[in-house]
This record gives sequence, C-alpha cells and structure tokens, in this order.
Amino acid sequence: MRTNVILFLLLACWGTLYPQIPYYRAVEDISFFQQGRALPYALTGGLEAPQFSEIHLNDDGRMDLLIFDRVGAKALPFISVSAPEGSRYVYAPAYEPELPPLNQMAKVLDLNCDGLADLLTTEVLSSAADVALKVYLRQPAAAGHLAFQPARLQLHNNLNDTLIRIHAFDLPAFTDVNGDELPDLLYIPLGGTQLQYYENISMEAGGCGSLAFELRDDCWGEASYTLEGAFELYSCEPGRSPFSSGCAGSAMLLFDDDGDGDQDLLFSGIYDYHIQRLINGGDAQVAELSSSSTDWLYDGQPLLEFPAPFLADLAEDSSMDLIVATNRINGAGFSPFGNNVFHFRQDNGDGSWNLLSNRFMVDGMADHGFRSSPAVWDVNEDGLPDLLIGYNSSHPIYGYTSRIALYLNTGTAGEPAFTLSTDDFGMLSIYNLKSIHPAIGDLTGDGVPELVLGLEDGTLQVYTNSVSALSNYFPMASNPLAQATLYGYARPQLIDVDENGTLDLLCGARNGAMAWIDNSGTPSAPLFTLVRDTLGGVLPEGYFQECSPFFLKQNEGGYLIYYGRLDGTISVYQGRLDEDFTLLAPRLSTIDVGERATLALHDLNGDGSPELLVGNMRGGIEIFEVTPLSGASVPTRGRLRARALPNPASEEAWIEMESLNGTATLMLFDMAGRLLRNENIPAGEAQHRLNLQGLATGLYYYRIQSANRVGGGKLIIQK
Repeated sequence: MRTNVILFLLLACWGTLYPQIPYYRAVEDISFFQQGRALPYALTGGLEAPQFSEIHLNDDGRMDLLIFDRVGAKALPFISVSAPEGSRYVYAPAYEPELPPLNQMAKVLDLNCDGLADLLTTEVLSSAADVALKVYLRQPAAAGHLAFQPARLQLHNNLNDTLIRIHAFDLPAFTDVNGDELPDLLYIPLGGTQLQYYENISMEAGGCGSLAFELRDDCWGEASYTLEGAFELYSCEPGRSPFSSGCAGSAMLLFDDDGDGDQDLLFSGIYDYHIQRLINGGDAQVAELSSSSTDWLYDGQPLLEFPAPFLADLAEDSSMDLIVATNRINGAGFSPFGNNVFHFRQDNGDGSWNLLSNRFMVDGMADHGFRSSPAVWDVNEDGLPDLLIGYNSSHPIYGYTSRIALYLNTGTAGEPAFTLSTDDFGMLSIYNLKSIHPAIGDLTGDGVPELVLGLEDGTLQVYTNSVSALSNYFPMASNPLAQATLYGYARPQLIDVDENGTLDLLCGARNGAMAWIDNSGTPSAPLFTLVRDTLGGVLPEGYFQECSPFFLKQNEGGYLIYYGRLDGTISVYQGRLDEDFTLLAPRLSTIDVGERATLALHDLNGDGSPELLVGNMRGGIEIFEVTPLSGASVPTRGRLRARALPNPASEEAWIEMESLNGTATLMLFDMAGRLLRNENIPAGEAQHRLNLQGLATGLYYYRIQSANRVGGGKLIIQK
C-alpha cells in the first residue's frame, strides 16, 4: 500500500505542474536485457508483419534501413553506423514524424529519376480492400531531414480509370524488367491466374516525372497460377479474364538470382508457407518461367503464413541478404509455424542461402507477442519501479492466450535498466486468458498486491497470493469485480478516487467509453460497484473503438486524462468525473504507435516527471519523456554530451560538455516550455556557469546548440 500512496502523491503533484500539455519525445537511452544480452532495439514497439527497405535517411553515405509494419501502418527508421563488428543499426525515432502516411505497403525506389529514392505505398479508395498505388516523391531537404511530395502513378491504357489498383493483401514487384533503368511493375490481380506486366513508359509519356505505366503483357512468363498455389509453366492464355477461384493475394520479388541478365521471380500466395522460386529461362524482353521450386530455401521446410521476401545488402559488402516475414495480419489466430523473421545470407560461391537468424531484429526488441499493455510496480520491493507487459501469443486450441512479462529494474533510481525475469509472471498462462490489461494494487490489506486484469470480453478478474509478489497468482475465491462487466477490452487503472483509503477503478472499454467502478468496502474487504459507464461524455461513434485511459489527479477533484486510442494516437482531456470532459489535445505530440495505444504513466528515473509507457498491437512497448525543448526529439547524429553539476542545484550549476569547435547557445526552459536563460558559450569552453538565482524549486531543462551539434538534459533546482 505504501507504494500506491507514493505514486498517487507523485502523480497528483505532477498533474498540477502543467497548465499546458507538455511535449513528449521518444526515450532512447533506457537499457533492456534478456538472458545476459542487451536489447539494442528494445523500445521500438515490436514487429508483427514487417516489410524491409534500404533507404538513405541522413547524409553520411551509408545505406540505412526502413521497416514498415502492416500492423498499424507503423514505420520504423534505423540509421546504419560503423561498429567493430561491422555495420549495425540504431533506432532513429526522430525521423518518424517526417515520413509520409503509409498504408499496407512501403517500397523505396526512385520513380522520377532525380536520384532521390521515393516511397511507394497505397491509398484506400472505396473500401479497405480497394486500394491504389500512390507515391511520395522525395524532395531536397536540409541535412538530416526528410521531405516528400504526394503523387499518383498513371495507367495509360485504361480510359476509364488511370489509377493502378491492387488488392490490400498484395505486395507487387517493382524492378527494372526490360533493362531501360526505369522500375516496372509485376502483379496478379485479385482472383486472377496470370502475371501482368506493367511497363514504365514515363519517358515516352513526357518525361520520367510523368510516372506513366502501361499494361504491356497480361501473361508475363507464360505461366498460370493454379488453385493448388503453384504455377503451371508454359500454360497461359492472354486476355483471359480473372475469376474468383484464382489468386487471393500474393507477395512477389523480382531479382536476377541466376545472374543471366533477366529477372527471376520469388512468389508466395496468401495461403502458402513456402516461397516459390521461378527461374526466368527467357531474357529481359520476353520472359519465360522455365522452372519452379520451393525447396531452394530453408531446406524446403515451411517458413510461416504468407511469407514475403525482401532483399537488402545489410552488411554493405555487396553480399545479398534475404529477409522473410509474414505479410498476413493475424491479430487473433494461431499460426502453426510461428511468426518469425528469417534472415538469410547468399553464399557468393554456390549461390545458396544460409540461415543466419529466425528472429531478425525482433530478438533485439522487448516484444513477446502482440497486443501489449504496460504496467509499473515495485515487484521485488527494492525501491525501484519494475515493468510488467501484458501480451498475447498464439495458442493451438484457443487461437491466442495472454501472459505477463516481468522486467525487473536492475539499474539505479536515476538511471533505470530493465532485465527480463520471466515471460509468464504469476504463471497466469494456465488460465488461458485473453487480452490482459494489468493493474496492480493491494486490495486486501495484507501487503501483497493483487492483479486486477481487464480482459477481451469486458470482464475484470482479480488474482492474488499470500506469499510475495513473485509467487504464483490464483483467482480470488470470490471475485469482487464479477458484476462490473464492461463492453469488451476492459483496461483498468487502480486509483483512490474519493480518497477514503480504498482503491477504486477507472477503466476504458471497447466502445471507447470510460467507466468508474467505486470501491465502497474497506482496505481489507473491497466492495466494487459500477457508478458510471460513460465518463466525461466521451463516447466515440462506431463499434470498433477501444480506449486505454490513464487518469492523473489535479486540484479540486479534477483530472488530466491521457486517452489511448485504437488508431495508436493519444488524446488528452481534462475535467471532473461528474462533468463532461474538455478536450485539451486531440493528439499528444507526434506520438503514434500504430494501433491500439495502451497506457501507463510512471516516474521511472525519479526526476519528478512521469514517463509515458505505451503498448500497441505489435506487442512491444515505447516510452516517451516530457521535453519542452523542441518539436522533435534530438537524433543520435550530432549529439553533444553534457551534464549539469551539481544536480540538484540551488543558486548555480556548472554545465560540463565536450569541447566545442565553435560557439554555442545555452538555453534553460521551465516545465511549461518558457525560455528563462539564453546565453552564449565561447568556442572551446568545456564548462559554463549557469546562474540559478531567482528561479523556484522545480524541474528544468537545458539545451546546448552549436552549428552542427545539439545536446541537453534535466536540471532539478532545490532551494
């Protein structure tokens, strides 16, 4: 109970500090560990159905990596850096707000011949299944920044429709097929049986920027797709109309696998577990698919559902890497061959593909499944906040079931670090629960916290034990929340609403509404009653909504409400529980985790400002910290290391920094983002005195900016 009271007081005080909504940026420097190894991409939020592309993000001449996940349409940029072991990737969330909106697909290729790689994606037309290809043309921009201009591809030989339409399931192939150095398109329409070749005729149609395509061959390769998911070679009828029993979705990749100057085809259908390799026995002008096999990769073993292939030179050594991930969005189903991400490297000697990893990138993330929900609690009572992540994984009988992963805080009060203790906290897996959203608090007054679990069907269940928080948990003999069923996907928060010493519940639900469940019992004998199921007048239209609120108490009974949304963004409301809420921010900062944002707030590093922990549909977590310094997070490139001494400080502080080649500016901000100090730092100075006289006790931020480097940190003033 002591920890609950401390957390309540901390959040109550913090809520009164913000007359305005603070800006949040992604945290990049909290360490995570599993089985003795550090997780380099711990806070990226996880992967479910990723697509991989090489891209230039910065101006260092190295090829970087863009991962786009179909689940939640989430783009994850990674910078390539040199390391003793070779090239490695560093997650660079600062680029995310500069990327255009992507849907279903992301391919990187230069479509308008300006030397800048563009982003090819889709746009929704009449329905989610009816989409057309769309391109964002990359524009010149300042160093380290991205700029794009939207455009559409033009189909020239269809007078009724100039859009190139594809099915939402599809990943068509784009590459230079005919050798004219322009990317062409290969595609099987929904229900079709033939590979259609769309030639890039931009130069004929007025210049490369015209983005013009024309259907030149509706029987490319002289092969037909069959109901069995294979290709019948030398069997194709030009002009044959698509029919409903043909291809239901495909993922394709063209590349010259045998080095004979023409394009070979890698293909998988929506129901396949293998990738077919079809060798082109023709040439660049007339394709002829002469052989097909599925045993060329992974010794012919099944890979995963709807496997999609991607090529990249990850080591930047001219050796090709093949990455294979599912193109299928399951969300709530059992996949018999798992949901791995395979990484193969081609042997330059015999051309074979050797498996390097079946957990490429994912093994560096705090990702245990899908549909994650974070919570924070000092589980081992060492005075440091630990992290619990509710998640789901596939199950052969129930489709999927839930567990909780426990990361114990093995860092310090000022520098948290989290180490995986167990991926089945409390042995909850034996109960076959679905879509756990955990809240933790002592409901029975015995000093051992209970787990209040919101579930997919809207029920709330209480699990307890009488030994310690690290022991197995069992359903409470009489569930005190049995009568408080919500509309589905219950997402509870334990909080003493009426300040009578008992923990009440404020919950989100499937319909997007928030509920108040009052505890009118005693600290040792809870008695819960549903008081209101639509708080603040917030009830979004539509059945598929879901919400995950987190309430922060303010003065005089008011609340600041962080409202996690189904679309992966976060809104902020303010108000009393018995009145309509006021919408303060329809979208918090630039935060977008893709799909199903689930929330927790907690001060992880003891600086007086709670971090925002966000789960998502992909199964990982992201953490954001308050910063009033800028509209974008400071990228790892050009970072200037600095620290304030002493910290906390009273009348003055010394800002120590790396030596500067030129002059710099030091700025000091308060929590509301107001600029309080703006001072010049001479070239070569490694220490700068900062006068703090006249400033009140509280948390402040300092920022140092030179011509090409930027840094900063937090400073606590105590009078």
